Amino acid sequence: MTGALSFAAPAVLAGLLLLPALYFLLRATPPAPRRQVFPPLRLLREIAPTERSPVRMPLWLLILRLLVASLVILGFAGPEIVPPRLLPGTGPILLAIDNGWAAAADFPARIAAARRIVEQAGRRGVALLATAPDAAEQKPHATGVLTRAQALAALGAMDAEPWPSDRIADLAAVRAARTRIHDLTGVYVADGLAQPGLGRFIAALDPARIVAAPARGIRLLKPPRIARDGALIARLAVVAQRDRVIQPVLAENASGGALARAIITIRPGSTKGEARIGLPAALANKVVKLVLPGRPAPGGVALLGSGARRVVAGLVAGGTANPEQKLLGALYYIRRALPSGASVRTGTVEQLAESGASTIILADVRLRPPEIGMLQRFMDDGGVVIRFAGPLTATRSDALVPDRLLRGVRALGGALTTGKPEAVAGFAPASPLAGLPAPKSVTVTRQILADPASLDPATVWARLADGTPIILGVRQGRGVLADVLTTANTAWSDWPIAAGFPALIGRLVRLGMGEAPKSGMLKPLRALDGAGRLVVPGSAAQPIEAAGLAQVPVSPAHPPGLWGNVHGAVALDIGGHVPLPEAADYPATVPVTGLDALPRARRFGPAILAAALLLLSADLLISLILRGALRLRVAAIGAVLLLAWGGTARAGEIPPAALATTLAYVKTGDAAIDSVSKAGLAALSDTVNQETAARLGPPRGVVPGTSNLQLYPLLYWPVTGATTPPGKHACAALDAFMASGGLLVIDTDGGGTDEQGSGAGFDPGAREALRRVTACLAIPPLKRLTANDTLAHTFFLTRHFPGRFDGAPVYIAAKGGRDADGVSPVVIGANDWAGAWATDRAGAPMRAMLPGTPGQRLHATWFGINLVMYALTGTYKSDQVQIPAILRRLSR
Repeated sequence: MTGALSFAAPAVLAGLLLLPALYFLLRATPPAPRRQVFPPLRLLREIAPTERSPVRMPLWLLILRLLVASLVILGFAGPEIVPPRLLPGTGPILLAIDNGWAAAADFPARIAAARRIVEQAGRRGVALLATAPDAAEQKPHATGVLTRAQALAALGAMDAEPWPSDRIADLAAVRAARTRIHDLTGVYVADGLAQPGLGRFIAALDPARIVAAPARGIRLLKPPRIARDGALIARLAVVAQRDRVIQPVLAENASGGALARAIITIRPGSTKGEARIGLPAALANKVVKLVLPGRPAPGGVALLGSGARRVVAGLVAGGTANPEQKLLGALYYIRRALPSGASVRTGTVEQLAESGASTIILADVRLRPPEIGMLQRFMDDGGVVIRFAGPLTATRSDALVPDRLLRGVRALGGALTTGKPEAVAGFAPASPLAGLPAPKSVTVTRQILADPASLDPATVWARLADGTPIILGVRQGRGVLADVLTTANTAWSDWPIAAGFPALIGRLVRLGMGEAPKSGMLKPLRALDGAGRLVVPGSAAQPIEAAGLAQVPVSPAHPPGLWGNVHGAVALDIGGHVPLPEAADYPATVPVTGLDALPRARRFGPAILAAALLLLSADLLISLILRGALRLRVAAIGAVLLLAWGGTARAGEIPPAALATTLAYVKTGDAAIDSVSKAGLAALSDTVNQETAARLGPPRGVVPGTSNLQLYPLLYWPVTGATTPPGKHACAALDAFMASGGLLVIDTDGGGTDEQGSGAGFDPGAREALRRVTACLAIPPLKRLTANDTLAHTFFLTRHFPGRFDGAPVYIAAKGGRDADGVSPVVIGANDWAGAWATDRAGAPMRAMLPGTPGQRLHATWFGINLVMYALTGTYKSDQVQIPAILRRLSR
């Protein structure tokens, strides 16, 4: 690289003029006084016959000190080789920087390029223009002429924005800057994206150089589609290019954990691609966004509103008749009225409440008190309970009702009754069913009556033509309880066969999770920032009518994010509100440079100052030698350095695990598994340090048979179907580890989980892998771990022992197979404990929980702490002194 020599602070070079004066000053410095020992008996022999102290400083030492002074002056002057001049003209620089959504993915590289331009501008001054409006809806405008330091500070405070650049405002800002500041030289750091008005903006800026990254790197996630079977279809848009595009996409939950990964492949020349993300319904409902990994940008995030959640409906019917009987069964019409793609399950109330269902529909079911408690907790967590009346619930009401009901059945019309069947008048305007059309030609012949003496008008969601309630509803916790006071089949009304019945069921089942609002004003709930993170919306964000949300452009007034009202939330994604990405076409007369292609200045000031410091240290040593004061000091310094070196060498021979209590994991050779094991034990060690008096060091990976296992109290061994059986030496090392008091924790990545995540024990693959891998080990007879064992209460009282999976049994050594102190040398499970403990650098969980029940990750952490305390303290909690306290806590 060619360039010219320059100085950052040329005025400092004036110090070189002082070197002659320094020369005479150093020569005039008198020599140091000579020390002479005065022994009375050796006086004559020790005194030299002539004076040998030098009159002047030696010439070579004088030159050395003058050289040090020159180097200090040159170093502070900041010599540098400046690259060839890239910017013509002599006036200030107008630096325009794209900071819209398309520039966010590599925005740090754009700021770095802008810094190099500012450095090249030198003393010319720089005016900055960020082309996207800020969160306060302040339109783009150019700053005044800034010095080099001011411009660098302003660049450090600049952020990417989650909306496009405003080319009309950019054009006005450039014209205003050229009117205000004369002789401007334009430079444009572009995002590479074509936009309406870009050509006029570039013409007004008249850039001497354009710095841009290739547009082929722009990625835009389009709003996902929901397939008929409920699967998510991730969609990606890119700039057309000659090579095939392969882009992974992650489905993440609210805490940032990845639930699924898919690969989108786009053919050469194409601009769009899709990938299917199939998940069990209970897990699919936990997905809140799709993310392009490694690209912290709003264009790489697609949020999912409440309307995108998949319905998981649990159906329960009372009575003894076949609930699925064609045209007559209590569940026949409900099953067919559920939204397309809904997952349907049947079973008992207890099974469905724990299965991850979003809605439970009860058709003439009389509930017992325990079932009422389960359903109340289900609704508190956001579930929807829909009840239909019938002969069983008419004779005796239970406590799970929105309002008090009367016993008996009201008959409307018939041979033995007066009156006639009543029509459904419509839905209450203030209810969640508002907006549904009133069912036409629907009549009700029988119903259960709400008690008019205690009726709360707010619980009435629909009435008959005579004013009596036909649907009652109430919010409970985050969920909903709805009671339809007629049957789910045609026994009491013809509503189930009406055209509007599916719309009614569809609205009801989505009340807990929320549905996509179709009317009313929407407010911004959470907004995406320039790094693709959900944050509090800015002050400029304004409500918008739901009907116009699909056409609104993203801007500070309507930022991308989640918008909603009482009915639910809808996602405003960038991908659905900006055009498909297209590469910009720049003028052929303007040179275009890549972000990393700008030459950099080579600075020599720090190196020169370092050389001056070394020469100054040499001068100090030489002065000590000339004064005769170095011998004793050299001996002392040498002794200290020798001791320090020897101590360091001896300390280096001691393994770190011998200096602090440390957990270990067996290296499997699989980088993904080993990283999770390391992260899981690291997070567990941090929690143990916070919750207990123990102090653990960072975990270490070991290889049995090679590493010294005796240094570790607990050894975590993840076993998968690909794990190879240990060799002879490794088996001997593991047996010796267990025999010497170590705790070997053998874990697999999940055993026997179905779609709902319920445990069914070790699956055959996990059982076979464990049998094959542990065949050479001296494993004692095993028993299933229970809440009565010491391991269940070494620190926390735990009744179950989940990890990332829940339900598989955990085994420890049986009583007769334990050693003398009663501590089990081995714990075997299939719940992937490390996956539950593992967190990333930001503290977010690395893996999702299956099934993800409330408190599962917390209980996994509790069990992990119990494992550590069990390995460190053994069976001290089995002491009789502790029994009364444990019994009291268990009783609570």
